[in-house]
Amino acid sequence: MSLKKIILILQITLSLLTGIFGQVQELPEITLIIEKPVAQQTIVITAEEIREKNVESLTGLLQSAGIQILAYGPYGLESKPSIRGFTDETVRVVIDGVCVNNAQYGTFDFSSIDVNSIEKIEIVKGGFTEGITDEGAVGGVIYITTKSIEYGQHIFGDSSIKSFFNLDYPLDTFSQKISYRGQTSDSSFLKAGVNFTFAQNHFLFDDQLNGNQVQRNNAEVLDGSGELKYSVYFAGGNLFSAGESFYGGNKNTPGPEHGHSGNQRDYDNNLTLNLNLPSIVENWRFESGISWLSNTRFYTSLDEDSKHYVNTLKMYFSGFYYGMENYSQGLGLSFDYTNLSSTNDGNHTQFAGSFKETAKYSFNEHFSVSLPFAVNFCNENFAFIPKLGVKYNVNNFSITGNVYRMIQFPNMDDLYWNGSPYFGNPNLKPEDGWGGEVSFSGSFGNFSGYITGFTNYYQNKIQWAGTSPQNVASAFYAGLDGSIEAAFFEKDLQFKLNLEYLYNRLLDKSNSLTYGKKIMWTPDFTAGFSAVYNNDDFNLILEGNYVGKRYTSNLNVYFMEPYFLVNACGELKCWKNVAPYIRLDNIFNTKYQAVENYPMPGFSMTLGAKLRFDYE
Repeated sequence: MSLKKIILILQITLSLLTGIFGQVQELPEITLIIEKPVAQQTIVITAEEIREKNVESLTGLLQSAGIQILAYGPYGLESKPSIRGFTDETVRVVIDGVCVNNAQYGTFDFSSIDVNSIEKIEIVKGGFTEGITDEGAVGGVIYITTKSIEYGQHIFGDSSIKSFFNLDYPLDTFSQKISYRGQTSDSSFLKAGVNFTFAQNHFLFDDQLNGNQVQRNNAEVLDGSGELKYSVYFAGGNLFSAGESFYGGNKNTPGPEHGHSGNQRDYDNNLTLNLNLPSIVENWRFESGISWLSNTRFYTSLDEDSKHYVNTLKMYFSGFYYGMENYSQGLGLSFDYTNLSSTNDGNHTQFAGSFKETAKYSFNEHFSVSLPFAVNFCNENFAFIPKLGVKYNVNNFSITGNVYRMIQFPNMDDLYWNGSPYFGNPNLKPEDGWGGEVSFSGSFGNFSGYITGFTNYYQNKIQWAGTSPQNVASAFYAGLDGSIEAAFFEKDLQFKLNLEYLYNRLLDKSNSLTYGKKIMWTPDFTAGFSAVYNNDDFNLILEGNYVGKRYTSNLNVYFMEPYFLVNACGELKCWKNVAPYIRLDNIFNTKYQAVENYPMPGFSMTLGAKLRFDYE
């Protein structure tokens, strides 16, 4: 669809809204309702933190928050977060209210979003979520809010080069990002941007099998993305927005250390329309949206040549009532229709949806209760998901607790995959479990934070046993996770520490070899640390990321060693239009693997500069 046609559609939509709600006018006092969670602990990464860290992809931000990343290589190659021992589709990724996990294989490509376009990231661990959007998380939810409104006219640029100090390829990665954010009228805003990255991903690593140092080849990535979003305020603060984003990537996937390489081409297209009505009815806020998510993948290797087309139409409607001082109510309804055409999976359709309500009661200034529940379905699968959260607070301290049910429906690869010698299982049952946690949080002087004790029992977990997936695994999880922050010298100096300890055991008695063993690839400890010094002229950041010992199979015979990564970043801010920066990753050149037989790069340096031009 051409840009001219998109603008015409936006103009027609705006005309209809004007006829229904009145003339578009100068921005009024915009209605903004901030919900305070009752029993949900959230790790927040702000736009300022994102800007300061100058990471090349979203995974770098998640690592600094203490999240384990199962990475199959550097930039552009597959990576997925693991929260409390859960990964893939059990960790939801929600961008501006839309869940973007791929319906075929459950994950999200973190290379496809420009970190400079993100306003805020909120990480909720566990399956207790008080929001209406995207019910169904088990391990947690990563909520991403992108930037949409910027007064005036602004042009942004970000250019960078990166080196792994491989003498054959001294300049490894080049990245260029250009974007515009500004007003097109008194009450309308436009955001547009394009990004381009070329990463050779050639780095040296220690070959354990042959005992020498070799170069990681066949890992070149060439990708680019673009976005366009138009937002209009009308009739007292109501908002209509339309957004289009595209990602294309050509990725040479190196495969395991001594395996076959391949080529993967990904093309993603997302079109989203949203309507937010916070002031159409007194004491109510209404939201609705419709999205088309298209994911296309072509994969070629010595063993196979496959094509995968996934198209999903999403619709959601929600309403929030705030008419009473001690009570609020949220109601949400969503539907997903997915069409899959795949060389391996065949042609299939999937109809899924969720109804969720969230009632919040405040009995007095100290005690409050949250009562969410959801009804989910996916084709013939159906589940009722109740939850309960309580909170007691006094002064700057609070105690919260919650219990919840966890349900995860099998993805389309689990059901339909047909690529010899592996075959899906259409008779799989949903994964099922219960979880609970107790959390203590508070602030004292310059310090704030929380610590949470949690436990989960999970059964019917889907595992690929032999050549087909089966509901064979059940497991017990228990652990602690927490966060502490401190700020000094009027917040010029800030510290953050996020950590997690996880105890887990497999409980499938039908398999005596794995009963009582730890779950593969699941560390006992993970942690993330950052120290930031920031003033008007420059900022300096020191980061640490620790991941503990992980077994390579559920037999618990071999394991990958723990690793600790140290990164640093500095940026000059003393000039008006340009901010040069330097970022050092893996400063101590740690040799490590996030996934067995997929070596990760050692020390690297990135040099870049950010540009900003402001106009009235």
